[in-house]
Amino acid sequence: MRWRAVGMLQAGARQSAVVRELNVHRNVIHKLWNHYQRDQSASRRRGSGCRRITTTADDRYLLQSARRRRTLTARQLASQLSAAAGRPISRQTVSRRLHEGGLLARRPVVCVPLSPAHVRARLHLAREHRSWTSEQWGHVLFTDESRFNIQNDSRSAMIWRNQGTRYRAPNIVERDHYRGDGLLVWAGIATNGRTDLYMFVGGSFTAVRYHDEILHPLARPFIATMGTDALFMEDNAHPHRARLVRSYLESETIPHQITGPESHTACVGHVGKTDCRPQCATRLPPRAPTSLTTGMGTTATTTDQRH
Repeated sequence: MRWRAVGMLQAGARQSAVVRELNVHRNVIHKLWNHYQRDQSASRRRGSGCRRITTTADDRYLLQSARRRRTLTARQLASQLSAAAGRPISRQTVSRRLHEGGLLARRPVVCVPLSPAHVRARLHLAREHRSWTSEQWGHVLFTDESRFNIQNDSRSAMIWRNQGTRYRAPNIVERDHYRGDGLLVWAGIATNGRTDLYMFVGGSFTAVRYHDEILHPLARPFIATMGTDALFMEDNAHPHRARLVRSYLESETIPHQITGPESHTACVGHVGKTDCRPQCATRLPPRAPTSLTTGMGTTATTTDQRH
């Protein structure tokens, strides 16, 4: 605005006209014009203020440290810089210097980052199946599993990142870290039907457990009812890609295909819905695995009735 006012005055406009155009007090324009005529500059003079306690090298050190270890807090960075510089530096000063450098404290995105290989694989999958008919898709079984826990991650951990870099790989956390008991839910869906909703209490989701409790007793019989042309599709979670699982599928002659990176947001049974949270949420948060199992069973029954 300062240079705009100077330009209007240089073009021959009266100060009263500039005041009305910019909607400012007449003293502002008068002092600005005197300042420009005296110093040939419309820039604001630097105020006295407090002396900066950090040097340019200190600011560069803070930015580099925050980018290398994005989970460090401002207090931890202040302690490191104070020890290196030999003088006390406050947490507020560190935060201001990082903000000046474009780094802001934000929660990391929880998703699987798409690498160039993932992008190529997804594009290849889309091109390979874009001409499929409804009859061909009728022989495909999609399966997925989700974990529900009593206590979820508080998401209190923050990272330092620049604006517009939310989905870059260094700013992504692939998994939530959960505490407490919970259960694993698995189901499969096809165009002409779907499996039941199966729940497994406790334990980690490993390749051995996937083979013993899901793949052999649940997925294989359902695939057998779909005929010889059935195709088994699932994401690339670690248990799905294990050697034990691949060997079993080959021994049972089950056609198998990986669809892409694991998704934590898909809800089996509500594929295609824009928002399934009202259907999936219970009225009261569960306090124990038994109440969580009961709530999931009630949700599955309600969903079956609606479909």
